[in-house]
Amino acid sequence: MNEIEKKEIESLRNTIRRHDHLYYVKNSPAISDREYDRIYGRLKELEKKYPESLTSDSPTQRVGGKVEQRFRQVVHPIPMLSLDNTYNIDEVRAFHQRVLKNLPDIQEDSIEYVVELKFDGLAVALTYENGKLVRGATRGDGIQGEDITANLKTIRSVPLTISSELFKKIEVRGEVYMPKKEFQRINTIREEDGESLFANPRNAAAGALRVLDPAITDSRKLGIFIYTIGFVDKDVFKTHSELQKQLDALGFPVNEYNQVCLNFEETLAFIEQWKTKKDDLNYEVDGLVIQVNSLSYRKKLGSTSKFPRWAVAYKFEAEQVVTQILDIVCQVGRTGSITPVANLRPVFVSGSTVSRVTLHNEDEINRKDIRVGDRIVIEKAGEIIPKVVRIVDSSNKRNTPFKMPTNCPECQERIFRSEGEVVWRCINAICPAQLKERLKHFASRKAMDIDHLGPTVIDQLVESGRVKTFSDLYTLKKDEIAYLERMADKSAQNLIDAIEKSKPAGLARLLFGLGVRHIGQRAASILANKFGSFKILREIAYEELEKVMEIGPVIAESLRNFLDQKTNIQDIEKLSKLGVILEEHEVNEKSTGMLLGKQFVLTGTLSGFSRDEAKERIEFLGGRVVSSVSKKTNYVLAGKDAGLKLQKAQKLGLTIINEQEFLKLIGSV
Repeated sequence: MNEIEKKEIESLRNTIRRHDHLYYVKNSPAISDREYDRIYGRLKELEKKYPESLTSDSPTQRVGGKVEQRFRQVVHPIPMLSLDNTYNIDEVRAFHQRVLKNLPDIQEDSIEYVVELKFDGLAVALTYENGKLVRGATRGDGIQGEDITANLKTIRSVPLTISSELFKKIEVRGEVYMPKKEFQRINTIREEDGESLFANPRNAAAGALRVLDPAITDSRKLGIFIYTIGFVDKDVFKTHSELQKQLDALGFPVNEYNQVCLNFEETLAFIEQWKTKKDDLNYEVDGLVIQVNSLSYRKKLGSTSKFPRWAVAYKFEAEQVVTQILDIVCQVGRTGSITPVANLRPVFVSGSTVSRVTLHNEDEINRKDIRVGDRIVIEKAGEIIPKVVRIVDSSNKRNTPFKMPTNCPECQERIFRSEGEVVWRCINAICPAQLKERLKHFASRKAMDIDHLGPTVIDQLVESGRVKTFSDLYTLKKDEIAYLERMADKSAQNLIDAIEKSKPAGLARLLFGLGVRHIGQRAASILANKFGSFKILREIAYEELEKVMEIGPVIAESLRNFLDQKTNIQDIEKLSKLGVILEEHEVNEKSTGMLLGKQFVLTGTLSGFSRDEAKERIEFLGGRVVSSVSKKTNYVLAGKDAGLKLQKAQKLGLTIINEQEFLKLIGSV
C-alpha cells in the first residue's frame, strides 16, 4: 500500500463518518444514498485489498461477524443512579422546595433547571479512550452492567471515533430507543409469526441490544440520545447545558428539545407544553427529567443511596378511555397463527380513533375474563398499540365466556395448540389466509426455486381463484398465464418452463418449501437424508422422529401434525401424480454420513458452484455450515478473495481447503 492509497483510505473514512453524523444525528443528509454507497464500496474495496489497513473504528466494522456466547460483566467507574419519580405537578413543586431547602444560601431566582425528554429505552454507557470507542455497557443494576460493545457499534448515530484534543478518556451516558415505526414493523412480523408481541418500544430496544448476534441488532434500526457524562479526565464544565453543547460538538446525538428554564415557573410551563406535544415524536417519551443546571449546586445537593437530590423524573399519565366490545373475531396470520381480536365501539385515544384491539391469545382472554359486550378501559401501550387495561364492571348479566374455535375460521380445518405454546395454529398448507405467503416461500430459491414466479404473479393467480394449492401451480397452462397483467407469451412460457424444471428438486427442498412450522433448511435436509422418501416419512411415528439427531420433540410434533392433516396429504399426493419428485437424490447411509459432525466455514468466491450449493452438499453429507470461525471449526473452504475469516483460521491453525480439495473430500473427483 502506497502513501496515496493510505491517505485515500483515511479520507474515505472521515467522509463516511461526516455523512453518518449528518444523516443519523442531524437528520440532514448532504449526499444521495447512491453516492454514499459508492464511497462506502470504495473503502471496502481498499480494506479488502490491504487487510493490514483495517482498524476496529473503521465505518465498515460497525457490524462484525462475531456472535457472542455470553455478555461479560463490567463495573461502572461511577454508579449509574436512577431517578426519583413524580406523577403530578404538586410532587414537582415539592421537589423544587427540597432543592431550595438544601441550598439555603442561594437565591431562588438564580436556580436554573434543564428539562429533558425522558426516553423510554435502555440506559447505556459508552467509554472512549484517545478518541476511540472501547466499550459500551448496559446500566445493569447501576453498579455493574453487561458489555454490549459490538451491538452498540451497529447503531449508526453512535460515533466510533471522537476528537481526543479535550479528553483522553471520557464515559458518556445515554438512552437507546426504538423508533415507533420500527416498533410497529417488528410487532407486525411477530404477530404474523404467532410470537408474543413486545409490550412497548423499551422492551423491544432492550431485546434488540441483548441478542448475541450484532447483525440482528443492526437490523432493528435503533437510535440513541446522549444526555450526560459519567466520567471524564478533565472537569471543565460549570453547567449541564454547557456539558451538552460540548457533547454535541463532539458528534454525539443530543436531543434537540432539551430546554434551559431560567426559573421554576418556566419549568412548569415546559412540562405543560409536552403533555400533548410528545405524541408527535417518532420515539417514545414517558415523561420529563427536571434537573438543576449548575454543576456546583448539584455537588452541594448530593445524592441519596438511590437517587440524586438535584434531579427528578416527571412521569406522564397514560391516556385511558372507556369503550365497549362489540364482537370478538379470530384472524389467521400468514404462518397460521390464530389471533383473537376485539371489535370495539370506535373511540379516540392518544391521537387516533381505535376500533379494534388484539386480545393476543386464549390464555390472556381467560386471565382478564374478557367477554363480548363488556365495557373496558383501553390505552395505547407505548402510545402506539391499543391494549385492554381492565373491565369497567362485571355485572351478572354478562355474556358467556369466550371460547376459541375448534376449526380455522378461513378453511374450517382443525386447529392445534402445541404443548408449551399459547398460540393456536391452522396447519393446513392450503388455507386461503396463508396461501400467498406460502406460495412465495414454496417458489423461493432455497425451496423449489421457481424462476419468474414473483409476488405480483402469485397475487393475481390467487385472487383469480386459479391457484388454491401448491399442486395447482403444476396444472397451469401457458394461455392462462399470458392473460395476466404484465405477462406475454414469452414470459408465460418462461414460467411454465421454470415450474417444469422444479419437479426434480427433491424431498429436502420440497419439505422446506411446504413451510411446515419449525422445519427450516437444515431440518428438511436431515429428514430427507434419513428417510429418503415421502412415503417412508409419512409412516414414521412421532417417537421415531423425535430420536433423530437434531430433530427432537418440537419438530417431530410439528411434522406429525402436518402429515396427519388430510388436505396436506391430498395435495402432496397430487404433486406426485403431476411429476414432482418425492424422494431425495442419491440417498444411502454411507454417503449421507460422510461429513457427520463436521463444521465448515465458507469464505470467498467459489468458481465451480455457489456457496449455497456448497452448503447444500455439506449438509446432505451430514456436515454443518456455520457463519463464524472458531476452534470448533473442522474445515474452512476458502475461495477467491477470502477475507478476515481466512486470516483468523490461519491464526488458529485450522484446516483450510480450496475448491479442488473440497471436491476430493466429498468424493466428487
